[in-house]
Amino acid sequence: MNILEFDTPAELEDLELFETPSVNFSDKIDTQINHREILLGNSIDLLSNNHLPMLFLDKDMVVTHITDEAKRLFEGYYVLETKPFFNIFGTIFTQEELHSFFTSLTSPTKGYTWRGTITHKALTKKTLYTETNFIPLFNQGSSPTGFLVLFRDISNIYLQLSKNMLTALLEASKLKDNETGLHNERLNYYCKIMAEYLYQLNIYPQIDKDFIENIACLASMHDVGKIGTPDYILRKNGKLDTIERKIMQEHTINGALVLSSYPSPMAKEIALSHHERWDGNGYPYKLEREMIPLCARIVAIADVYDALRMKRPYKESYSHDFTVNYILAEKDKHFDPALTAAFEKIHIEFDHIWKKFGDNQ
Repeated sequence: MNILEFDTPAELEDLELFETPSVNFSDKIDTQINHREILLGNSIDLLSNNHLPMLFLDKDMVVTHITDEAKRLFEGYYVLETKPFFNIFGTIFTQEELHSFFTSLTSPTKGYTWRGTITHKALTKKTLYTETNFIPLFNQGSSPTGFLVLFRDISNIYLQLSKNMLTALLEASKLKDNETGLHNERLNYYCKIMAEYLYQLNIYPQIDKDFIENIACLASMHDVGKIGTPDYILRKNGKLDTIERKIMQEHTINGALVLSSYPSPMAKEIALSHHERWDGNGYPYKLEREMIPLCARIVAIADVYDALRMKRPYKESYSHDFTVNYILAEKDKHFDPALTAAFEKIHIEFDHIWKKFGDNQ
């Protein structure tokens, strides 16, 4: 069985013992002692006690031992205690996942093992992703007398893979429309600043650490749907006619389709709804007020701010003061009034970002 990668051959050597059903500890000590306790004690010794994030479960899936490293890994997510495993972790599995899980752990043909990626969430911490392995522990019988549960934190790997996918899509979109300079990158910075400020206000329950991290990389994907927009429309210097405008507006729907499989729904929400308006006069679906996802309402302000600051073939660059006044005047019309009020408090940060990452810098 292929288990997790570890740092040293010694650790692998130790773990290989658990994969061999013929290992029998009962010959080494008094037969009056409970076999499960023997196996648990030897297992802990073999793995140097606390240097790996792991749990030991008995045959009834009750946690019997918790390493210090496991407590450290899950601090802020769960209170790890010696109680049934699913009393701690049960809420993170779907019904389909639970069925697969129990089928594997009770199946001789599947080796009584289970391996998968588990997502752990907490209000005040970023989402934790762990590669999780259930390894059966045998004594003399053919059925497991317990399980060793090994966790590997793959959060950085998971996030890097997601960011690599976004980068590839963003570069592909620039092949179609590369006239906007660092516009996409600046949007990430604007939206992160706004989300961090709103997080401090503590008035939006959906804004947590994940929200901030996600919008700080997904805001730049707002126009990825322009991959499907004809070049002559993207590069037209003059005003678009009615048909051309309708085609241009389809980039919101196209973007949502492109990002529909991205793990965070925020990607799709931003692409689809960043041109909706608070008063219901936006596109593509004329959503209004709180019907528009919060992330898209934030991106709408950032997008307009940067678009006004930019010099384009068909317009000059507007000053920071002009742009701020324009956005404030659109309160209750184009923009969410609460977000507009927040922008009024932190708009100087937007100017700092423009000056640092402007296209002429």
